[in-house]
Amino acid sequence: MPEAHIELELDDGALDAFVACPDTPGRKAPILLLTGRNRPVLGLESWARRLSAHNYFVLAPHLSGLSADDRREAAAASLDHLADERRVDDARVGILGFGGGADLGLGLAASRAERIAAVAAYGGRGFSPRSAIEIAQKINGIVRIGYLVGDVPGRAGALEAALNLSGVLFDVEICGGEPHWPDLLDFFARGLASPGAETADGTNVGLRALNP
Repeated sequence: MPEAHIELELDDGALDAFVACPDTPGRKAPILLLTGRNRPVLGLESWARRLSAHNYFVLAPHLSGLSADDRREAAAASLDHLADERRVDDARVGILGFGGGADLGLGLAASRAERIAAVAAYGGRGFSPRSAIEIAQKINGIVRIGYLVGDVPGRAGALEAALNLSGVLFDVEICGGEPHWPDLLDFFARGLASPGAETADGTNVGLRALNP
């Protein structure tokens, strides 16, 4: 499985990032992996490899220690990099965010809604009702919200209510330190598959609703 440490160009310098890509022919659906400010780089790379093993091109920028503005710039630059990557089919981009990266990913899914088809956000701080409505009205993909056991934010529920009002398909997971990987992989399989694509058992991966 090819992997590399690269630099992404920013307006004011460069940003280190990690890439993991399957060693198989064809252009891959991409997943942008966004983490909180204090996430260890080694853990970031381990999760990138895990996703890549399921035939995704994974780009994981190193966001540790950056300010909020710099993190937003880095996330946008990462998405732009995917558009220029020859190994990627970026018509349908996925985002997996943890901690501060969860809220960052949801914001990016709203501002770049034409490209982001699936965003999974774990352990975010949440949004005010007004911000949640603004984000939900712009998202054009499916959403998975993950809450950590014993650490549900006070704003929990505002985004789910806004997504419901906006007709966005979403589901919710309560998890420990890591997501439930089989469900998460199923989520990305449905969100990033080409419209009408089928799994090996003939199930249409693009039509199953997430909301109960």
